[in-house]
Amino acid sequence: MSPIPRAKALKLASAAHEMGAEALRGRLERNEAGRWMVGYIEIESWLSRHAGLEIVLAVAAIDDAAAPAYKRVCRTCGDEFEGPACPRCETVRRRLRGR
Repeated sequence: MSPIPRAKALKLASAAHEMGAEALRGRLERNEAGRWMVGYIEIESWLSRHAGLEIVLAVAAIDDAAAPAYKRVCRTCGDEFEGPACPRCETVRRRLRGR
């Protein structure tokens, strides 16, 4: 299984919650007793709540590599930019405010 971007994994978890399903998020590890854990939740006990039911279990490994920068379009000048604010408009704002 190849890892997917963090944003897509979180979107998958959100979609599950919106449909009334459950989703776990966290690092999959074994505890001292050898039981599988996701975060602080023991997987076996979590799954036992659904015993006897037909289920769909989805696992998505999240890519640890930095996600490619998300480009946004400035609503003021129309330029594409990365980060919290448009650098072009921020420069103009600073110049006009005297900072």
